[in-house]
Amino acid sequence: MADEGRLPTKMEVDYSATVDEKLPLCENLAKEGKLQEALDILLSLEKQTRTAADMHSTARILVKVAQLCFECNNWEALNENITLLSKRRSQLKQAITKMVQEAVTYVDKTPNMETKLKLIDTLRTVTEGKIYVEIERARLTRILAKIKEDEGNITEAANVLQDLQVETFGSMEKKEKVEFILEQMRLCLAKKDYIRTQIISKKINTKVFSEKDTEELKLKYYQLMVELDLHEGSYLQICKHYRAIYETDTVKENKEQWQQVQYNLEPILDNPVILLQNIRIMAKYYTRITMKRMAQLLDLSEDETEEFLSKLVVDKTVYAKADRLDGVVTFARPKDPNDILNEWSHNLNQLMQLVNKTTHLITKEEMVHKLQH
Repeated sequence: MADEGRLPTKMEVDYSATVDEKLPLCENLAKEGKLQEALDILLSLEKQTRTAADMHSTARILVKVAQLCFECNNWEALNENITLLSKRRSQLKQAITKMVQEAVTYVDKTPNMETKLKLIDTLRTVTEGKIYVEIERARLTRILAKIKEDEGNITEAANVLQDLQVETFGSMEKKEKVEFILEQMRLCLAKKDYIRTQIISKKINTKVFSEKDTEELKLKYYQLMVELDLHEGSYLQICKHYRAIYETDTVKENKEQWQQVQYNLEPILDNPVILLQNIRIMAKYYTRITMKRMAQLLDLSEDETEEFLSKLVVDKTVYAKADRLDGVVTFARPKDPNDILNEWSHNLNQLMQLVNKTTHLITKEEMVHKLQH
């Protein structure tokens, strides 16, 4: 839907006095049970104020229409007039905004769920495609998603909320944007849509968590990321997430919380995949290592380390030889004599090239020195 509504041009006529006179009259009519008569007066006056580009008066009228319908408990009239007034030709944007903001406050005051859903639907319809009420639409959508989730419709709740591209909302505060994106992540995880969760998570720049009053959001974000990466098997990333949680001030200050972070890490660090990766790294950077030191690095006993290493060697996952008497593990493979000779020849050749280059540079410097003298 196009971004309907117009910004006011220069006001042609000021209807403030007329509106001041008519509003109390309409309030009295509504209290007497003559709501439709009051609405007719307001709708007629609204046409005059809108045509004259009197934004302030038009907004007052639109808000009063909503208030009278609400006070008379006429939810059908409220929905009808919100739709009618928002569709009127060349309706003023600020007037629509004021009316929508007023009507949004009625959502939590509806008598039943059916009425609430109808009002939310009306407000989401009239705000669709209108940038100037994008925040109100987003908040209504979040309420709707919560209703769907409470009903057990997780997939529908996620689909409703993920349609919002709040990261593009220029009028929404950064903190509220993050809250919306975290809700999108949570619901996508709940319906096991891990790919979309990963995509949505990229919308959050973690630098935002260094700002004031964002620790709660930070903890929620990294807990969601842990859940996501557990499914992906990205154990290194999980450790990084837990470290970010641990480094949060509120966690550090609470002994139970930071101990819980360590407890959560234990099953991850003990995972065979992590142990395999750690041993592969050792095999890459160590030629020889004591079994005692290896056990310390893996946080295992020496017997557990030897048993796990033996399985990897049998499976030919890594190459290693263990000297049980000396307690030393050797990762370097024995070299073929031809390979040793070739390596020696290659190294000697490199050495001779360096000697030749050095001799050339010395000769060059001597010649330059002679020319200068």
